[in-house]
Amino acid sequence: MPDLTPGVPSALSPLVRRIVAPNPGPMTGPGTNTYLVGIDEVAVIDPGPDTKKHIDAIVGASMRERVRWVLLTHTHPDHAPGTERLVKATGAEVVAFAKRDPVVTPDRTVGDGDSIEGTEFGLEVIHTPGHAPNHICFLLEEERVLFTGDVVLNGTFSVVNPARGGDMALYLASLEKLKKRRVARIAPGHGDVIDEPKAKIDEYLKHRRARERQILKVLKDGPVRVTDIVDRIYTDTPAELQEWAGKQVHAHLLKLKTEGKVEGGSVKSAWKLA
Repeated sequence: MPDLTPGVPSALSPLVRRIVAPNPGPMTGPGTNTYLVGIDEVAVIDPGPDTKKHIDAIVGASMRERVRWVLLTHTHPDHAPGTERLVKATGAEVVAFAKRDPVVTPDRTVGDGDSIEGTEFGLEVIHTPGHAPNHICFLLEEERVLFTGDVVLNGTFSVVNPARGGDMALYLASLEKLKKRRVARIAPGHGDVIDEPKAKIDEYLKHRRARERQILKVLKDGPVRVTDIVDRIYTDTPAELQEWAGKQVHAHLLKLKTEGKVEGGSVKSAWKLA
């Protein structure tokens, strides 16, 4: 079994270590994964929540003077709030796509195709909007390890929430984009390492397309609200996740509306086929 114990550094390869944050839950699985890339110079990917014990574990595993960068896949509250505490401890440079949430202000913004170059490694930036507008992935060139943040997870599917800037069409395009890259392993934001990247991405694409077909099938019976669709197609989803299922359905409906296939508006209003 993989060691996903919070606070315990786990070596995943010669260049990559993982420390799981102490924030397990229905949406975070075992907790947010923080990755340490490099030895002499360290890039910390997603410092996670602002928890002193977790940040101390990151610094202890890296040696504070070796932490050169804090890299953010995105600024959601389970991935970015620990940035300020970590920067105070190390003086590291904060690198992100752009500021969106009032969580952190990057020292350097990067875009698709940019890179972070250490003495032992290079990390290519891949812009992957959909889960969040400012979401980026990092590809470790030396080992072909892809750090996917919340675009691809292990143990669950990523949430696309329109209320927080999520966009289902962009999300599917990001998955297709990642599928074309030569990747040996995926290091996700939550859950263990994925050793068959293309199979996992195909699974994600297949799942989202199946949900879309289910939604269109329900709409054939007449106008319905988002909650009615959730009740029909998310029959195995626990009660505490029903609200998040509704956000997924709404994201699909907005995509279908843009494509001219359905008509509707808000989460609470009725939707129908166009």
